[in-house]
Amino acid sequence: MLMSSSETLGIGPLVRHPALAAIALEAIASWSNVEAFLLRLFIQVLGGNESLAASVYLSLEGQSAKTSAISAAAANALAARGQELQVLEALLSIAKTNEKERNKLAHWAWGDSPNLPDALLLLNPRVHIENLDASQIYVYREQDFRSIIQANDRLCGFAMDLEFVLSGHVANRDGRLLDRLAHEPEIAERLMRQAARATQQ
Repeated sequence: MLMSSSETLGIGPLVRHPALAAIALEAIASWSNVEAFLLRLFIQVLGGNESLAASVYLSLEGQSAKTSAISAAAANALAARGQELQVLEALLSIAKTNEKERNKLAHWAWGDSPNLPDALLLLNPRVHIENLDASQIYVYREQDFRSIIQANDRLCGFAMDLEFVLSGHVANRDGRLLDRLAHEPEIAERLMRQAARATQQ
């Protein structure tokens, strides 16, 4: 049970759990690699002046607007390259899921409990602590943070492969790299969702 003392929220829990705090910070930082890949992807699909494309992208407010800009640019630039566009949209969907985890770590309130000495807690700051119940407390242990890091690292690896595909790199000879990407479990799942939506329209 979360203690009611104000010392259990804010910076105190991180100070009391320095090893977990370091891994949590690494999990947050791993998202910056995803943001860098999204910028490179936008520049690549938009083509032309890299400096101008980067300026436009970075001027957009919020990740949602940036993702929409990538989708719009890709829909135009990759209209004749169906599977490449589908894989890119799948990567954007994965990024959206990963971003939600990052946003919790970056914006929610940290807590801890003497009953969970190996964990940090996260609470939605919109919930008043007086009305708090257990279902509104998220428990993060070391493996949870490591899973977030691994998910972002995998996404960056997928993105690098897609960059090779879009640039016509020799690694994608005969479409082998694109095919491998399409069969990665996370991507394949989202491609199936795309196909299901398309049949419903």
